[in-house]
Amino acid sequence: MFVSLQFKLELKKEDKEKLIKLIRKQSSAIRVAYNMLKELEKEKTKNPHAQIYHRLRQLFPELPTKYIDSAIYKAKQYPTDKPVVFGSKGLFEKLCKNHLSGKAREKLKKQWRELRQGTLIGIGSKHRTAQGNLLLRFMELDGKLHLRISTGNREFIYAKVLREPSNSKDKWITFMAMLLESWQTKNYFPYTVELKLRDGEVYGNVSF
Repeated sequence: MFVSLQFKLELKKEDKEKLIKLIRKQSSAIRVAYNMLKELEKEKTKNPHAQIYHRLRQLFPELPTKYIDSAIYKAKQYPTDKPVVFGSKGLFEKLCKNHLSGKAREKLKKQWRELRQGTLIGIGSKHRTAQGNLLLRFMELDGKLHLRISTGNREFIYAKVLREPSNSKDKWITFMAMLLESWQTKNYFPYTVELKLRDGEVYGNVSF
């Protein structure tokens, strides 16, 4: 069974600024990975992952290596047989038409920039040391659910997770039960977390 659930994060101002910088770096890495993937497919290159990984390590030396692997994973989800506009083709076309001005145009530009530069993804892992997700890990802190966000060099941001079950059948209840059991038994399960910027706030999606 594959389940995908949404949630929102609450962060301190300084932590949000750090997170946004990290989000923008990985978003750039995703775009570079995608463009390289298209070119390497044309050349029918064997093992393109290794070449893309090496190049991203050169371009983004400050980005933790697991974020680079996750960026390549995300890039592979986009079609390579047709043009892809990062940031929404519809918003891009509206901006190009130049019929808006002032606050309306700035709002549209902000939306486009958030979509283009607003993705951070951490792929789930079965490995015991990853505890479900090495980069973006759910954990309990002061009796509340938090997301531990790795920023590299063994440094982390702890963001409070804002999510309540909408009804008794909400799969969030199942996810919470699975998390609690994994913490108690040390028998972890992989879950992938993707964060998105929207209207200046950080939202998340967890898939398991």
